[in-house]
Amino acid sequence: MSIPQKPVASSLLLATAAHLHFRATARDRSGSTLGVLIDTSGARQHLVIESGGAEGTWTLSSAAPAGHASFLLYESAANVLRGGDLSEDGSISYQGALYTIESSLDGNTRTAKVSGSV
Repeated sequence: MSIPQKPVASSLLLATAAHLHFRATARDRSGSTLGVLIDTSGARQHLVIESGGAEGTWTLSSAAPAGHASFLLYESAANVLRGGDLSEDGSISYQGALYTIESSLDGNTRTAKVSGSV
């Protein structure tokens, strides 16, 4: 199965992520922090790619949907999702720059990372 490179974000995704917290859970091969988004009760919100758009759409779910892999986020990607606003071109505006969230594979770990400034 190939992993879409740049699934699109939605305003609903950003609005949901804005109320979540980042919890570090792992490190990638180079030592960068990876983690998950959690709600106020500490429950994990799974970042997954759903069908839609040319390369899919990022969504958050309280339970990992059947048949969809959950992604760990780099802390920078979590910050952009939690603090950004959707731009007209589909990128995410965050602290004066434009970003997209890319999927990648680090060994067997599916990750979501920041790509930008677009």
